Amino acid sequence: MQSTGVASFRKMTPGMLESQRLAMANDIVKTTKAEVAITLKKAAPALGIDGTAYHILDILIGLTRADDWKQDRRPLVAISNDKLAEYVCRSTRTVIRALKRLVEVGILAYRDSSTGRRFIYRNGASGEIDRGYGFDFSPARQRIDEIKRIGEEFQARVRAEQEAKRTVNRLSRAIVDACRTGQSEGVDCTVFLEELSAIMETPMLLLERADKISKLYELIVEELAEENARDEQTAADFNEYAQMSSDHDIDVTPYNITTHQTPINSKIRQPSNDGSLNNNSASNEASKIALEKDQSSKFSAKSNAPAQLQSRQSGQLDNGLSEHLSAISIGLIDSATTETQEMLGMQFSSWFELAQSGEQLRLAIGLSEDGWKQAVVTLGEKMAAAVLVVTVEKTLRDPEGISRPAGYFRACVDRAKDGKLALHKSLYGLALG
Repeated sequence: MQSTGVASFRKMTPGMLESQRLAMANDIVKTTKAEVAITLKKAAPALGIDGTAYHILDILIGLTRADDWKQDRRPLVAISNDKLAEYVCRSTRTVIRALKRLVEVGILAYRDSSTGRRFIYRNGASGEIDRGYGFDFSPARQRIDEIKRIGEEFQARVRAEQEAKRTVNRLSRAIVDACRTGQSEGVDCTVFLEELSAIMETPMLLLERADKISKLYELIVEELAEENARDEQTAADFNEYAQMSSDHDIDVTPYNITTHQTPINSKIRQPSNDGSLNNNSASNEASKIALEKDQSSKFSAKSNAPAQLQSRQSGQLDNGLSEHLSAISIGLIDSATTETQEMLGMQFSSWFELAQSGEQLRLAIGLSEDGWKQAVVTLGEKMAAAVLVVTVEKTLRDPEGISRPAGYFRACVDRAKDGKLALHKSLYGLALG
C-alpha cells in the first residue's frame, strides 16, 4: 500500500484526520462496490449527505472500478473539481464544500499528489493501480458495518415515524366520529374533544402524540361501550315491567282475517275453467322483461366492439415483450435472486417491491440514471426491473465473468427489444444454481 498524503494548503479538521487514519488501516475489510454503494445510499440521510454532496457521491462511486474494491487494492477515483462542477451544474466552490463534507463524515479520504493533480496510472497487464492520486473510498470500506447499522437504524426510525403519523391521522378522525355518534345518542363528549384539541396543539414528538391519541381513543371507546350497556339494561328493565303489567290482559282473537286483493292479484289468482290458475298476465310481463334484457345485451355488445378492436390492435403492436414477461413470475425472480435480496436486505414478494428497488440496483452496477430511464421507456418498468435484477445477481455470483455490468445490462435491453433475450432461462438457471 502506498502512503496517503494531504496537501499542506488544506486546513485539517478532526473528521479529516479520522478519515486519513482509516485510509491507512492495514486490516482491510472485505466488501464489494455494490454493497458499499447501496449501504451509502441508505445511510446518506442519516449522515447528512443530500443535494450536491449526494450527487457527487453517486458520481464518484460510479467512477471506481469493481476490481479496485478487493482487499489487496485501493478504491481510488481521480477527477478534477471543474469536471465535477460541470457534471452537477454547480460552482467549483460548492463542489469543494461538498467533497469536504464527504471526507469529514468518514466516506472519502484525500490522497494528494505533490503538485495537487489527480491522476491514476494502471498496469497494462493486470489493470491494477500503479500510481494514483485523488479521492480514496477506503474509509467507507473500513466503516461498512458501522454505516450499515446507521442506515438500518435510520430506516427503522423513519418507518416508526410514518406509522405514528398514520396512527395520529386515523385515530383523530375516529375520535371525532365517535364523539359525534355519542352526542347524537345523548352522551356528553365535550371533554374528549377538548383533550384531542390539546394533544394536537401541544408541541411534542410524533411518537408521543400517537401514544396519547391511542390512549384517548381507547378511553372513548370504553366510555361509549359502558353507556350503550346502561341503555340496553334500561330498555330490558322497561320491557320486563311492561310484561309484568300486562299479565292479566285478555287475549282477543279477531273474528275474521281478510287480505286486501288488488285488481292485479285478483286477475292472476282467478281460476280458469279447467281449475288451474290463469298466469297469462304474468307470462306476458316476464316475456316483456326478457325481451328488454336481450336488446340491452345486444346494444352493450355493439358498443364494446370498438374497445375490443382497439385492445386487439394494441396487443398486435407490442414487440413481444408481454410474451417474455408472461413467462416470468415474481416468484421465479424471488427464488433466483437470493444474493441480491441478501445484499439489499429485502425480498421481492411483489412487482411493486422489485420496481421500487430499481434505484438501488442501478447504483449497484454503476448504471447511469439516463441509462435506467431509457431502459424503462424501451421495455417497460417491470421488464426493465427484471433484466436489471438478473444483471445484479449474475454480477454478484461471478464478478470476474461480468467486468462491465452496466454494459452487460444495456446489451440485454437491446436483445430484449429485438425479442432475442430468453430471460426466463437465465432465471431458471440462477434458481437451480
